[in-house]
Amino acid sequence: MGMSLPQSHPPHALSPCAVVQVGLPEPLAVPFDAITTMTPMKPRLVWIFAIALSLLLWQWHAAQSQQSIFVRVDRWLQLQQMSGNVQYFRTGNTRRARVGDRLTAVGDGVRTTSNSSGTLSVDTGVGIITLRENTELRVRNLDFAPDNGRVTHLYVPQGQVILNLRRFTHTGSELEIETPSGVSGVRGTEFGVNVHPDGTTGVATRSGQVDTQAQRITVEVQAGFQTLVRPGEPPLAPTPIPDRPVFNYRIEPIVRSGQRRLMLIGRIDPINQVYVEGEQQTVNYWGEFSYEVVARFGRTLRVTIVTPLGDEVDYDISLL
Repeated sequence: MGMSLPQSHPPHALSPCAVVQVGLPEPLAVPFDAITTMTPMKPRLVWIFAIALSLLLWQWHAAQSQQSIFVRVDRWLQLQQMSGNVQYFRTGNTRRARVGDRLTAVGDGVRTTSNSSGTLSVDTGVGIITLRENTELRVRNLDFAPDNGRVTHLYVPQGQVILNLRRFTHTGSELEIETPSGVSGVRGTEFGVNVHPDGTTGVATRSGQVDTQAQRITVEVQAGFQTLVRPGEPPLAPTPIPDRPVFNYRIEPIVRSGQRRLMLIGRIDPINQVYVEGEQQTVNYWGEFSYEVVARFGRTLRVTIVTPLGDEVDYDISLL
C-alpha cells in the first residue's frame, strides 16, 4: 500500500544479481554484493534444534518406559519341589504347602518338619534355595535397588538352607540370610547355613564369597572356608573346610532305675549338625551331645554329621 514492488527483468537483461524466493508473488531482485552476507544459517539451526529435540524426547520416552516396566515386575520365591510335610504360611494363616506356592510379602514363609525338605526358586533365575528338615524360612524384604537390581533379605531362625545363586549383574543386587546370630550376604555363590536351636550358626562356602557379619564385625568366607557365629559374639575367623568333619566320642555304662544302659558322649564341630539314628541332637557351646540306649550285645548306633553345605558323613558305632 503506497509502495510498488520492483519489476523483474527478462532473462536476457539480467545484470550481475541473484534471485531469492521470499514468498512474494514475483521474484525479488537482490544486488549480488548483498547476497554474500545472507548465508542460509537460520534454516540449518532450525533443523539442528529439531533433531536435538527429537533425540531428547526419545530418551525421555525410553526412560519412562523402563520405569513403568520396573514398577510392574513382582518379586517372589516359589516352591519348586517338596517332600514330606512342608507348611506354608502368610498373614497369620498356615496350611500344608503345595508346589507352586509363592512367597511375595514380608512375613511369608515355609517350614519343613522331620524327614521333609523343600526347594525354592528366587523369581527370575536368581537362584535356588534348598531347605532341609526342621527348617523355617521367612521373607524379610523383596525389593529393587535403584539400578533395578534385586534385593532379597530372608530370615532363617532354625534349620539348614543351601543356596546356589548365579552371579549378580547389577551393582545393587544382594541376597542376605539373617539368623539369630548374624547376617550372611552374597552376590552370587554357593554356600550353606546351619542354624542350631540356640541360634548358633555355621556358614560354609563352596564357591564365591560370603560376608558374614555380627556384633559389627564382618568376616569374608572365601570358597573352601567356613565360620561359626554364636549369639552375642562376632564371627570366628574362617578356617578351611576339613575333608572329613570332626567327630570324637566315648561310651559310658550307666545304671538308671535299676536298668543297665549305655551313653554315647560325642563331640563335633558346632558348625555342623549331628543326627543319631536319624534324630537330630542338640549340642552345647563346645559341640558336645549325649545319647542313651538300653545296653544290648551287638548293638550299634548310626551317627550322621551334616555340614552346612549338606554333605553327610555316617559313622556306625558299636556299643558292645
